[in-house]
Amino acid sequence: MAHKLDSQSTTALNDRPKHGLIDCDVHPHLAHGLGDLTPYLPATWQRRIGIGEEHAWSKEVYAAHVSVPKNVFYINTAGVLRRDAVPPDDSIPGSDPGFVGRHLLDKHDIARAVLIGGDMLGLGALPDPDLAAVLASAYNDWLSDAWLDADERYRAAMVVAPRDPVKGAEEIRRVAGRRGFVSVLLPLTDLLMGERHYYPIYEAAAEHELPIAIHPNSVDGIFVTAPRMAGGTPTYYVEWHTGLTQVFQANVISLICHGVFERFPKLKVVVTEGGFGWLPDVIWRLDKNVKGLRDETPWVKRAPSDYVFDHVRFTTQPFVEPKRPEQLHALCEVICAERTLMFSSDYPHWDFDDPVRALAWLPEETRRRVRSETAIELYGGRL
Repeated sequence: MAHKLDSQSTTALNDRPKHGLIDCDVHPHLAHGLGDLTPYLPATWQRRIGIGEEHAWSKEVYAAHVSVPKNVFYINTAGVLRRDAVPPDDSIPGSDPGFVGRHLLDKHDIARAVLIGGDMLGLGALPDPDLAAVLASAYNDWLSDAWLDADERYRAAMVVAPRDPVKGAEEIRRVAGRRGFVSVLLPLTDLLMGERHYYPIYEAAAEHELPIAIHPNSVDGIFVTAPRMAGGTPTYYVEWHTGLTQVFQANVISLICHGVFERFPKLKVVVTEGGFGWLPDVIWRLDKNVKGLRDETPWVKRAPSDYVFDHVRFTTQPFVEPKRPEQLHALCEVICAERTLMFSSDYPHWDFDDPVRALAWLPEETRRRVRSETAIELYGGRL
């Protein structure tokens, strides 16, 4: 981090807040890949994707290599997971609910952690809509049994398969009544979020007052069916990782210009790990351009910035780290951070944000809201 905490900041952060810290982005992982979903998959689908076989060779050929689409070209040479997050049994970080509870929740006094399924992020790039829907349902059942029943502090985003929106809506209605699910993870595709394709999913989410969460997919700009990045496929990991915010800018613009929040006034969207430093430019340009081109999108009845402040929330990681605190304060004022920002650590990834250090330079009132209160207002009684 660029800053050193002064005594005043440290004292303020150590004051006991009204509500415990809420972490809005923690990634659980399957310890054995899709093989962990075997008990939740029909036998026909087990055979189709080559898991659940009894022969040792079949497990080597299939189960060890089968996964939803993921990044295999743009790789951080040090890996993307924290080495200190490896559980005692040497399994993958984020695969042991008990260890995560001790290592993350206890250590940082986190009252609630919203689980965003790390193994399902690339589901939107999977071309087969039926397979994607089956995997989503199996994963939600596994998440409920393996994590939500393991620790009362865990909450989760159910995942839906986006290529068949009717099945996605059915999955929302199937899972919505279960304890512990607070939002809907929509893996992004090559279709922007404002398109009518997604309306059945939005209708079901709004019906149950479940926010839609979006997140980098690790396939962005790589697969043909994944979200596109400007200029085509980058050369280096650092280019790819830095340019991911393009995807979220494009989708926020799409949601506004297609009038999604007019059609679904109860719908909320959470931009998770998509950054927020880009937001001023987008809302300023949209406010100006919509006013000058109102005949093209007459359904946009309010200033685009108003839709953003009322319907879109952003998580803090990766946190903005300017050289001077006053620069961060100015950004917070422009984006109404006390309404729009929620804390996230991105555990167990390499660019994890420690809540004390990440939140230290926020204005006091904004820090209190970001720690917990905005999330409580968004997720409501489901927390």
